[in-house]
Amino acid sequence: MLNPLIDEIFERILTKRVWKVHTLALELTNNGTITTLDEDPHRDLFKRNFLIMNALFQLQKQLAPAQYLQIASLHIELFETPQSNSLSQIDSLRDYYLNWQNYDTSITEIEALLDGFWQKFNKKNESKQQLDPHKRNALLKQWQLAEDATLKMIQKRWRQLACRYHPDKSAEDEEKFKRIREEYEQLKASCSVVQSN
Repeated sequence: MLNPLIDEIFERILTKRVWKVHTLALELTNNGTITTLDEDPHRDLFKRNFLIMNALFQLQKQLAPAQYLQIASLHIELFETPQSNSLSQIDSLRDYYLNWQNYDTSITEIEALLDGFWQKFNKKNESKQQLDPHKRNALLKQWQLAEDATLKMIQKRWRQLACRYHPDKSAEDEEKFKRIREEYEQLKASCSVVQSN
């Protein structure tokens, strides 16, 4: 089945170089292209994302081999020349979203998918290099926080710094924002280690 969002998404990709799934979803919702798809908010979000991903993967196939559409939830970009990533490769994510039977997923399955995502996310964060106490204290000082700063204090300071250096405000701040984000993740991880000891 041809997804009606393909043309809408293609027009946006032509006008802006890089997109994210959630920014595409917001744009398509704000202009009335996508309306409420389910009474349950989790299923509504799932269906919205499913339709967008399905349209992206269909568009990717249509554009190949002359152009390559990179699809990742946080980075969607059209390349004018083919990339080394071939569509002939097995891609379970692409296969999932091109299967229309997955559109009407039950709330139980959606919750299981979300649980699986958060478990992977937490494992990824736990595996990040732990800060030794000296580096932690130096980083807290750099962030203008006391050595005994709580997770709540670190989160508050993160939000202040994120607002100040967000890339949407200035392209020059993109690297600084990434560095601050990494520091925040390290400080959060160090808080859980401190609290568990």
